[in-house]
Amino acid sequence: MTSLASLVLGLFVFLKGKDKLANVTLGGVAATIGLWCFGQFMGEMVVGRGAVLFWTRVGVAGAIFIPVLFMHFIFALLGRADKERSKIYAVYGAGMFFLIMDLTPFFVRDVGPAPGFRYYPQPGFVYPFFAAFVAACFVYGFWRLFRAYRGSAGERRNQLLYMVLASLIGFLGGLTSFLPIWGISFPVLSHFALPLYVLITVYAILKHHLLDISVIVREGLIYSALTVLFAGFYVLAVLTMNYLFSHLVGFNPALAVLLVIFISVLVFQPLRDRVQKLVDRIFFQGEFQYIKTIHDLSEENRRLFRSLLQADKLAALGTLSAGMAHEIKNPLSSIKGMTQVLEENLNDPDFILKFQDIVPRQIDRINGLIEKLLKSGQPQGLSLAEVDLNRVIEDVLGLIEAQCRKQGVTLVKQLSAVPRIMGDAEQLSQALMNLALNALQAMPAGGTLTIGSWRQGAELVGVEVGDTGTGIPEEKLDRIFDPFFTSRDEGTGMGLAVVYRVIKEHGGEIQVESRVGKGTRFSLWLSIRPKRSV
Repeated sequence: MTSLASLVLGLFVFLKGKDKLANVTLGGVAATIGLWCFGQFMGEMVVGRGAVLFWTRVGVAGAIFIPVLFMHFIFALLGRADKERSKIYAVYGAGMFFLIMDLTPFFVRDVGPAPGFRYYPQPGFVYPFFAAFVAACFVYGFWRLFRAYRGSAGERRNQLLYMVLASLIGFLGGLTSFLPIWGISFPVLSHFALPLYVLITVYAILKHHLLDISVIVREGLIYSALTVLFAGFYVLAVLTMNYLFSHLVGFNPALAVLLVIFISVLVFQPLRDRVQKLVDRIFFQGEFQYIKTIHDLSEENRRLFRSLLQADKLAALGTLSAGMAHEIKNPLSSIKGMTQVLEENLNDPDFILKFQDIVPRQIDRINGLIEKLLKSGQPQGLSLAEVDLNRVIEDVLGLIEAQCRKQGVTLVKQLSAVPRIMGDAEQLSQALMNLALNALQAMPAGGTLTIGSWRQGAELVGVEVGDTGTGIPEEKLDRIFDPFFTSRDEGTGMGLAVVYRVIKEHGGEIQVESRVGKGTRFSLWLSIRPKRSV
């Protein structure tokens, strides 16, 4: 039962998020638990020491990668997979070593009687190192989970709480499976603890939207129930109709099958609707119209995001206005100087030509600055079109150049030739503007602001915004994209939340790296032809 439940859970998680590392690794954890339990099951079913030893090694092969994939899942869940690559490579390397050893007597040399078991693994000299490896992986993963839990809030805190509990129960229960190997008479609780681990994980998925796969689990429950009911209905109907046709009516029994198929088509949709209501009533607290609910929530979410987007634009507009006052003041000074001496130079052709050249040009310059500011403040919906990303970056840099000079910040452009992407130029401009303004605020005494673009393979375009400012403390990195979270007294906490949502709406990804006192770098990846996100 544990094996089947784990394999089903792993399949659900994997199918929902093949492109998401957390889904893939959690699916792997569930699958390896399933393989381990299946090996133990077969070891109890077969006869003969040789067959038991074979299935024991199959089960151990699954057990070897439970701690490996558990560690990888924890790093992926906490958004630390890229930064912890060395640790991930190390645990996978250890896992491969133990897997190779599993084929030899150095790992499991034989099977023999143990307290409560007909046959149980007899360890080779490598096995104690594996037990220490399992303990180290789970203790470290549990510690990282618990630390993230203490620093989190809201729904994220609830998600991590259930993962902490599930991991603790699974680890303590799994630990008891090592005891009979060394002749310790203690009940093996792994077959009770691991189903509980699976149950808690499923509950976290359904109740607290862990990995956002509650809809597919719901559909799985619905169609599993349908399969059982429909199979029973089909068999019963075929047997009944076959009896009636062959004994009472005298027609060909094959007609019974055709009639049952016809009836099945008619009853399938009403049966599905009833099963869906039953599953919703039992597992989802009577929420029957969940498709409509999800749609309504999505629309409300879009409206709230538009309001947040506009409020953030106005906040950025105020910051830009202060920085551009100097830019407007310079051409005004030129115009004022020319008009003050105009009267006494009306008869000077050279002065008149110079006046006709300078004054309109300076007025156009002021007009262009004002138009950019007004355009930045206009409310916009998401409107996808071909976007020249380098042009968007150049426009953003044009708006912040004055502020950079005022603060003594060196502006470095590293723009490569990149293809046009499908996106909303205004929203992408706002996202990049927020990142640039954040960088300037982190460098009040000057520094270097670097903005670059490059092509990442055949499908992606990358953008980087880096600064040499104060940096972000590690304990705050997990929360910087939360709405209204800010570390500055004058901040609103909306800027990075808007950046995150804009990039996600474009089907992109965002990553941040920061060191206190060294600076911060934001990396964005945008698909050339994105799948629009809700």
